[in-house]
Amino acid sequence: MNKTHYTEADLLETYYMQPGASMPVMMHLADCQECAARYDRLERKLRQAAACSHDKPETFWARQRLMILRRVEERKTRYASVMRTTRVAAAAALAFFLGGAIVYKSVEPALQPEVVVVATAAAQNPPAVPPPAAIDLTGAHDAWQSDELKDFHSVVEWESWGDATKTGDQL
Repeated sequence: MNKTHYTEADLLETYYMQPGASMPVMMHLADCQECAARYDRLERKLRQAAACSHDKPETFWARQRLMILRRVEERKTRYASVMRTTRVAAAAALAFFLGGAIVYKSVEPALQPEVVVVATAAAQNPPAVPPPAAIDLTGAHDAWQSDELKDFHSVVEWESWGDATKTGDQL
């Protein structure tokens, strides 16, 4: 141990060592006044701590025991509550994912059978396809008479609105 000075941790270790094992440090303490003073302060602190009276009244120890047991019980109940909440959350997540999988399977489109196309001589010269019908966007189409609104005629009588505007009646 070729140190210039020892730390308090080294001196503390030396204090609790066997006398033969602490010989190099003790030799250094004989030569170094700074380390010797630090070792003396440490030794004084340890002696004062050992000299303190540990005799406490029985009520003190009973109170300490009750406080410790109360905190242990609080921690147990808190742990049980957290575990219960965690289990409920895990069950809810599992139900959510299983429900999603079931819904996905129920709405999954059925596989279409594979259609085999056989090429024939008639397919090489297809008949002329008539052009698609033109959509009339000139306004001749009456939006109130559309197929989508026919289902709602029993709920709202659209014709009554038209009659009210023609006669000038207010709703």
